[in-house]
Amino acid sequence: MTQTKILITGSQGIIGKILTRNLSDDFDIYGLDIKDGEDNRYFKADVSRYDELDSLFNEIGSVDCIIHLAGDPQPDAAWESVLKNNITGTRNIYECARQHSVKKVIFASSNLVTSGYIGFPQPVKKEAGMSKITVCQPIRPDSDYGSSKAFGESVARQYFELYGIQSICLRIGWVIENDDPTIDKVAPNVWLSHRDLLHLIRRSILSDIPFGIYYGVSNNRVNFWDISNAKRELGYRPEDDAYSLIHEPVSLMAIVKRIRKKCMYYLGRKTIAP
Repeated sequence: MTQTKILITGSQGIIGKILTRNLSDDFDIYGLDIKDGEDNRYFKADVSRYDELDSLFNEIGSVDCIIHLAGDPQPDAAWESVLKNNITGTRNIYECARQHSVKKVIFASSNLVTSGYIGFPQPVKKEAGMSKITVCQPIRPDSDYGSSKAFGESVARQYFELYGIQSICLRIGWVIENDDPTIDKVAPNVWLSHRDLLHLIRRSILSDIPFGIYYGVSNNRVNFWDISNAKRELGYRPEDDAYSLIHEPVSLMAIVKRIRKKCMYYLGRKTIAP
């Protein structure tokens, strides 16, 4: 049986590396990034340059699905970078998909498309009585980055309506490199574990949904985002809850740092208790 051929853009980023490492046994994975690489399944290209992308697609041959992660990932990215990498780059990917008969694109959107519902700036904890944010609510970005992801969703819809390219837009939460949601006080509400990320991507690849927008977060006890349509339509079943990890030591080094802080405090070298 022929494996599904997938091109991952931004394959050298945190999410790209997780996907490449864990999906290669089940799918025919190729990578694209602006960084240098040596793998014969890896291609260097700038997504903001259509000519480079077009040349790459001619070289790689037919592709069944693109997982589009490439772009500037910083929520406070400068407008010039957002315009080049996130807006022009995403439109170029969809145009290449059209020109080279790619059937499906999985677009890495962001929950920052609607972060304005949480507040400006975002609060640390969910307000009492606040209902979860659904994909049916109007966009409410609080940054150029968030607006660029909303643009990407719009382009995805455009290319589906005009050219029939299937698109799954995933408003991905916080994927942390070491998979530890205890590193930051905001993280537990927006965390997407590596295991749940891989499950969500697999379900998106295998889905026959022609177009859809979904939040991608884990099954966190306190959660801003409504993932009910992802469960219903994609069969997404997240297993991890950041809050189950909050009171557990995450590593030996973390324990050592905590002990050191306490020692410094009791020795009079800190005025505030750890």
